[in-house]
Amino acid sequence: MIQLGPHLTAEGTTLIKTHYTPKQAINDGSLFLMGNGYLGMRGTFMEAKKDAYAGIIVSDTWDNADGKWEELSTVMNGLFADIMWNDASVFTRPWQDFKRTLDLKTGIATREVTLDLDGTQLTVKEEKFASMADRHTLPMKITLTASRAIDLTLIQGIDADVWSLNGTHLKDVSFSEIPGGLAAEATLSNADTHVVVGMKAPLHTIVKKAHAIHSHRAVSLTPDTPVTFEQIMVVTSTNDHPNASQFVQDTLHACPSFDALKEASIQAWETIWRPFNITIEGAKDDHVALMVNTYHALIATPRHKPLPIGARGFSAQSYQGAAFWDQEIYNMPMYLYAEPEVAKNLLLYRYQTLSGAKEKAKKHGFEGAFYAWISGKTGEELCPDFFFKDVLSGRPIRNHFNLWQIHISFDVGFAVLRYVEQHQDHEFMRDYGLEMLSEISRFLASRVAYIPHRERYEIIRVQGPDEYHENVDNNAFTNYQAHYVLKETLRALEQHRDVEGAFLPTAKERTLWEDIAKRLYLPPVNADGLIEQFDGYFDLESIVPAEKVTERLQDPEEYYGYPNGITVFTQCLKQADTIQLFSIHPELFDEKVQKANYAYYEPRTLHFSSLSPTTHALVAARLGLLDEAYKHMKKALFIDLLNTNEAISGGTFIGGMHTANNGASWAVVAEGFAGVAYDHGLVMNPHLPEAWESLTLPLFLDGALRTFKITHTTITRTDDTPGRVTIQINQQTHHLEAQTSVPYTRS
Repeated sequence: MIQLGPHLTAEGTTLIKTHYTPKQAINDGSLFLMGNGYLGMRGTFMEAKKDAYAGIIVSDTWDNADGKWEELSTVMNGLFADIMWNDASVFTRPWQDFKRTLDLKTGIATREVTLDLDGTQLTVKEEKFASMADRHTLPMKITLTASRAIDLTLIQGIDADVWSLNGTHLKDVSFSEIPGGLAAEATLSNADTHVVVGMKAPLHTIVKKAHAIHSHRAVSLTPDTPVTFEQIMVVTSTNDHPNASQFVQDTLHACPSFDALKEASIQAWETIWRPFNITIEGAKDDHVALMVNTYHALIATPRHKPLPIGARGFSAQSYQGAAFWDQEIYNMPMYLYAEPEVAKNLLLYRYQTLSGAKEKAKKHGFEGAFYAWISGKTGEELCPDFFFKDVLSGRPIRNHFNLWQIHISFDVGFAVLRYVEQHQDHEFMRDYGLEMLSEISRFLASRVAYIPHRERYEIIRVQGPDEYHENVDNNAFTNYQAHYVLKETLRALEQHRDVEGAFLPTAKERTLWEDIAKRLYLPPVNADGLIEQFDGYFDLESIVPAEKVTERLQDPEEYYGYPNGITVFTQCLKQADTIQLFSIHPELFDEKVQKANYAYYEPRTLHFSSLSPTTHALVAARLGLLDEAYKHMKKALFIDLLNTNEAISGGTFIGGMHTANNGASWAVVAEGFAGVAYDHGLVMNPHLPEAWESLTLPLFLDGALRTFKITHTTITRTDDTPGRVTIQINQQTHHLEAQTSVPYTRS
């Protein structure tokens, strides 16, 4: 048994919690989430309603119910069930011997609890999962066991009074009986999408309510004799099936038993896990924590069609189920190395939203593609102008995330280039990539400012990854990232001169782009080996450690950032910024420069974003700063397990799983401690933590899955796939056949 937190343990691949209070509903509902990339069912119990934050969130159901926030919708709950005794729910009685589990390898969740019914001990076990074999299906099994004979009423049905963060999305809800079950239909408030939920279970007395339809069934239990009931939910929308009602009925009719659905889902999960199954020997808590993060990254990722990875996945509606730069910088690396088809799918989503990016650029007076900071289905900007509230004055704070964080476009371009280079998918480059890169470069050319007396181009009035400092000039991360994408775009255009398309640059544009690539200002390394985060950063007040700045708060709920938060006129950062540059472009700077900047910026970083620990862990691991790397990795791995980040910031709900951190945790282990990189082939320079005995890492290379076991002294290829693998280790080339190893020393 591995202790992960208060009342939270793990046995094998299973999370176990043995204590529950209603105030834990938000966090436990996220941590014990069941999902499959199409939908997510919060880890609440069968009797839970909206006051317990019960919710099933479905992909491609964006809707604006309150006039401000466009978010994925929570749909009707077809796995609602309750047990009545003496006209009251048995779950209002004292709970004894509570235990809940989540099997990370199969996505199966259980809750078992014993209830005291005036001397009769009733044990209720529910087992449910989101099927990985059939993404529309959520099966549940209920088992009741009583210590004495007792008569109960079992309620099974569909509940439409569900938790929703920003308004009621379900309009005109109707309920009906269908062959073998019940159905609920609703139109989302935008009137463009119709949602249908079906429930399969033996029907008895049907009771219709304003927001629910139930089947009431009399149940007589005999002593110590388990009785089992099944309940299967199917959900879809007209965005997936034009005749959603017929699809739900046909799927329910064809549904096999709970056990058959369970076996099919387990087999599908085995396939999903295979390329991501990292094993850490010597630190079991690290191994399990990494599995937790990988599980949540996997269930947040749509595979069925090009859609974004939401910043909170399907665990909550916060961040609107939309894509940020997180998707390309934090989530994508694990797929580049383990499941490149998913990485390609995410880029196809960005291609399909290219028109939205072009419309945004045009709206703000620019050309090309200015990708949305918060991007939903169409790529139109979902980020509102006012996000937080000044708790001291009560007035909304105007943020410029949607206007000044222009690095999002270059991050998309960077991901395109990285995918094509690593997997040599030149067909993707010709069909999609060149157009995306050309429009991103066109945006950059219209966005830069030429400064005549300096004879150079600059990028002014931006916001880098550090979200507390807005309206700055020449953010190092933004400028270097933009320069890299522009330079590589020009090279890609040269390599694919035979490609035709209206998107290609004219001769005049090409000349301009080449001039910008030559004369774009890149903040230099100063005499101390430091790169200034943005113009004037070093003139700001230096506060070390950064946490001291919190002493200036007048209210604990104050927003720290622009325009006049307590960090704005200091060097205190919200998250990695210049260090972020090193995480994706280590080739641009030598180790001495990276170490100097790490030593300078890390103490000035508050790490108030879940994106910060993984970045620092990755960079520190590459630099051999193992104590630093391990410290930040631990924080990253346990952000959701220990609920260490805020659920509400500046009066805005931001709770749920930290999906980017979940995916980036995998990358920290692979790219950081294993030292994996791609530079015209596989590179591996391990720096394992002292606590780890070994690390086993699958990687998808040259069209096949290969597996490597890394110790502190050797790298062994453990798969049986024919053919040899070429690896650069500490700048030396090695050719590994199956079941062979090579020694190495830390660089």
